[in-house]
Amino acid sequence: MGLSTEGYRPEAEARADMQALLLMEPGRMELARIPVPEPGPGEVLLRVKAATTCGTDLKAFRRGHPQIPMPGGFGHEYAGVVEAVGEGSSFRVGDEVMGVHSAPCRACPKCLRGRENLCETIMATKVLGSFAEQLLIPARIAAINLFSKPADLSWGMASLLEPLSCVAEGVMRAKADLGDRVLIVGPGAIGLMFAAVLRAIGHTDVTVAGRNPSRLAVAEGFGARAIHWSEAGTGWDTVIECTGRVEVWEGAVEAAGVGGQVVLFGGCPGGSKACFSTQKVHYDDLRIISPFHFGTAAVRWAHELLTRDRLDLGTLLSGERRLEEAEAVFADLEAGRGIKYVFTP
Repeated sequence: MGLSTEGYRPEAEARADMQALLLMEPGRMELARIPVPEPGPGEVLLRVKAATTCGTDLKAFRRGHPQIPMPGGFGHEYAGVVEAVGEGSSFRVGDEVMGVHSAPCRACPKCLRGRENLCETIMATKVLGSFAEQLLIPARIAAINLFSKPADLSWGMASLLEPLSCVAEGVMRAKADLGDRVLIVGPGAIGLMFAAVLRAIGHTDVTVAGRNPSRLAVAEGFGARAIHWSEAGTGWDTVIECTGRVEVWEGAVEAAGVGGQVVLFGGCPGGSKACFSTQKVHYDDLRIISPFHFGTAAVRWAHELLTRDRLDLGTLLSGERRLEEAEAVFADLEAGRGIKYVFTP
């Protein structure tokens, strides 16, 4: 890994430039100065106040990602202040906002059938590059999935809207009964958000399984029981897999009880295959789903959880960092130190 500052120029040399962290190739980032985007019709330019790291960022850094071009902008979770707007935008300069990195077209067959998360162009227009001083929000996203931020909601918490939307989609799709014995496998940020949301909406029997003691302690802070993965056993009504590891996908199916459901949430590396017991899946009558991304209903619920219900996810934020500290941040994430770091450009 290496963080390069090649091409860095003092601000005085180019006032129309901004500082940005670029992902050049797996294992290599570059801190550079690039032109400030000019917002077109309906677009919004933000001054980034907070941009949180996530598991997708770490995976992209490790091995690349099909939806994150390299070299290119890095980061997609954000909150900020409107700095400029294009013609027709409903936002005004100075507005404090929070948003997600995509929006559905609402016109393709998948959208019309209520599957906005599978919109045929959901990833054609997206926000990338939040690890920067300024960030351009495309018109479609600004119109549908950019929201006002309450003044008393911290910037770091506001930037969690995107990952919380993913979790909201998973919870909505799973439809677990409040009386279910729920097992969440993987105490990363997503698994811990699942625990926080399920506890907040009334689930009383929520267990998080993993290997990282400090992260399991965070799960206990949300009111969940914490156990080592080796202790999970079987017989769970709902199992939610949040690691993206093939062997854990397989173990999640084994952990489900008769008539249970398995939510395979973590994305595994491309080309990987899992092996399940057909006898167990069939004769135990298991329901298996694998929610991907989110629709607008999930985004709006996540926004309500943060702004109306004031779901406190502060323990997921492991500290604020400058862009110049990116190398140390990703080294910590690689080593399992911290959960989500907040870049404050």
